[in-house]
Amino acid sequence: MKRRRFVKTISSAGLGLMAARVPLFGSGSPSEKVVVCVMGLNGRGTVLAKTFAKTPNAEVAAVCDVDSTVLAKAAATVSQAQGKSVKSLADFRRALDDKSIDALVIAAPDHWHAPAAILAMSAGKHVYLEKPCGHNAREGELLVEAQRKHGRVVQMGTQQRSAPRSMEVVQAVREGLIGKPYQARAWYANTRGTIGRGKPAPVPGNLDYELWQGPAPHTPYHDNVIHYNWHWFRRWGTGEIANNGTHEIDVCRWALGVDRCTRVTSTGGRYHFDDDWEFPDTQEAAFEFPGGKTIIWEGQSCNGLATYG
Repeated sequence: MKRRRFVKTISSAGLGLMAARVPLFGSGSPSEKVVVCVMGLNGRGTVLAKTFAKTPNAEVAAVCDVDSTVLAKAAATVSQAQGKSVKSLADFRRALDDKSIDALVIAAPDHWHAPAAILAMSAGKHVYLEKPCGHNAREGELLVEAQRKHGRVVQMGTQQRSAPRSMEVVQAVREGLIGKPYQARAWYANTRGTIGRGKPAPVPGNLDYELWQGPAPHTPYHDNVIHYNWHWFRRWGTGEIANNGTHEIDVCRWALGVDRCTRVTSTGGRYHFDDDWEFPDTQEAAFEFPGGKTIIWEGQSCNGLATYG
């Protein structure tokens, strides 16, 4: 499997950075299929698997999840979409052992993103990785180091980069539609409810909780974490700013033409509920860049009031 075929396939699926641009390769490009395994199926993973399943020159060989109920449902859905059965794996490492699989698609919780990607590259696999690329900044650096070491293709899923409308708007801004841009504002608002106070509980029989925790510090099972509320716990999640803010901040960086910031200031807190949620539900973060450029992001996880700009 050629690296350029992998890039072309994920781009044509609407997953790549260069989708909807000029064709990447000429008519002499190789025609091999990209064979993938999709890891983490209770949400984005099933969407990605169905997309790959319907994409020319791609095949979903296997799907993987630590929850057997989720796994069975997703396997049936993807098999139907593809018109061909897929393997069901409880442990993604079995996909890394499979020489017929070219790439690992990672949509597991955030604490697994960088470790799974690095293991995949070490096994010779290419990687499509849902945002954020890591659980913290250092993991992002380790991911880059691994990519350079192993020479694999790594694509992070910030889908606005492949949205035609976003491309048009960013191009217009860069061409001077509003003059010289120096500040961008972005926000996310929702009306999320309380996650309550979790109680110790038996691990459900359909869940491999030890593997779900994986590289994170292990803790006894509580009844208010899986499958979504892990986002709001620091050992597994990254809070609203990396859950949804990632997308908005990335578009701002793209439009302003900036890379690394030189200074960050942030304020906020958990104001709406007294519960186990460990991140701010109300937050404002300012990112300063060379050239006097600034991005300001506002997050309102539990206050769905409209923000006007």
